[in-house]
Amino acid sequence: MAKKMSCPFCGTQVEYAIENSPEWYRDPSLPVYRIDCHDKCRQYWLEAISDPHSQIDPAILSFLDALDGEQRTFISESTRHACDNGIAIVYNSKILQYLITDWHYAKAAVMLYPFNDISFQISGVGFDFANILFFLHTEDTRFTLRIYQAGTAIDKIRSEIYWLKALRDKGQIQTLSLVAGHNGEMIQCSSPNDLPPRYAVVHDWIPGETLNTLPIGEKTPELIRRLGSMVGRMHHVSETLELPEWFSRPRYDTDWINEKIEASLGSDTDASAKELAKLSALSSRFSQFVTQQGEGRDVFGLIHSDLEPHNIIISEGQPCPIDVMEFGFGYYISDILTLSRHFSEDEQTIFFHGYQEIRSLPPDYRQQLVLFEELRRL
Repeated sequence: MAKKMSCPFCGTQVEYAIENSPEWYRDPSLPVYRIDCHDKCRQYWLEAISDPHSQIDPAILSFLDALDGEQRTFISESTRHACDNGIAIVYNSKILQYLITDWHYAKAAVMLYPFNDISFQISGVGFDFANILFFLHTEDTRFTLRIYQAGTAIDKIRSEIYWLKALRDKGQIQTLSLVAGHNGEMIQCSSPNDLPPRYAVVHDWIPGETLNTLPIGEKTPELIRRLGSMVGRMHHVSETLELPEWFSRPRYDTDWINEKIEASLGSDTDASAKELAKLSALSSRFSQFVTQQGEGRDVFGLIHSDLEPHNIIISEGQPCPIDVMEFGFGYYISDILTLSRHFSEDEQTIFFHGYQEIRSLPPDYRQQLVLFEELRRL
C-alpha cells in the first residue's frame, strides 16, 4: 500500500516514496522523498536525511513553516508549471529560498505597474536565478515580467529596448513591446525587503505558438520563407541602424570565440591528440575567416544570438522573435545557422530564398555554415 502524507506545498493528501535521488541530480547517494501530487504540484523530490532514519530535511520543513499561504501557492504553481514543461525538480532549502526570493522581487515589481487583480508565475523554462522571467495574468490579458540580475548595467537594458523598437519600426517585425510603469518609465527598479536592487521590465504578450511546439502541418513552405525573410530584415536593420553612444551589448567576436576554443583545449583532459589538433585547426580556420570577412557592417553587426525555435512565436502566421537577452554584435551567419540547422535540406533552400529576398548571402555561405556549426558545438 502506498504511503501517504500532506503535500508540504499545497496541503493535499499525496502519495510519496523514499528513494535515492535521480541520477541527473548532484548527489545520487542522497535519499529523497518523491512526492506524487498529481492534481496540483505534479511530481517533485525533496532532499532527505537518513540519521537516525529517513526523513525530509528538517531545514526544508522549517523554511516552509515560515511561509504564508500566498508563498506556498507560488511554489506549488511554479512546480506544476515546470513539470508541465518537462522540468524535473529536486528541492532543497537553498533552492526554495531562491524561489521565494524570486517571489519577493516579482511581488514588488508588479506593484510598480498599473495592473489590477494580477497574478504571476515563474516561466516554465526553468528557474533562472540571474535574469528571471515571469508570466503575468490579469482578468483579460497577459504580460511577461523580466527581472534582471543584480548589478546589470542600465545601458544594457536600454540597448535591448532600442533594438526591439528598431526591429518594429524599421524592420516591420512584430516583437516584444514594453509597458510603462506608474511613473511612465519603461525600466523599473525593484528592491524588496532590503534585497539588492534589480531592474525590471514588462512586455506585452504575443499570442501564438512557439515554432518548436507548432503542429507539423502548420510548418508550411510559406512559413519557412517568412522565417528567412524575418532574419534578413533583422540583419538589414542591424546593418543600417545608427547606435547612440551609450549603446552597450556583448561582442561575439574573435576574442570571444578564441576564449571558447582555449577553454575547450584546457578543460578536456581526456581529449585525444586528434581531438586537440582538431580544436587547434578550428581556431586557425576561424582566424582565417575573420581575416577574409573582417567586421564590416555587411557581415558583422547586431544579431539575436539565440534564434532557436523556442524563441520564435508564430502569431497569425507571422514569425515573431522574442527573448533577446543574448543579443549583441556578431556575424550574421551565426543567426542564420542557429535557425536553419533545425530545417530539412528542402526547407533550408526555402529559408535561404526568403532571406535573400531582403539581403544577399555570401557566395560561400554553405562553407561558412559548416564552420559555425563546429563553433556552435564548443
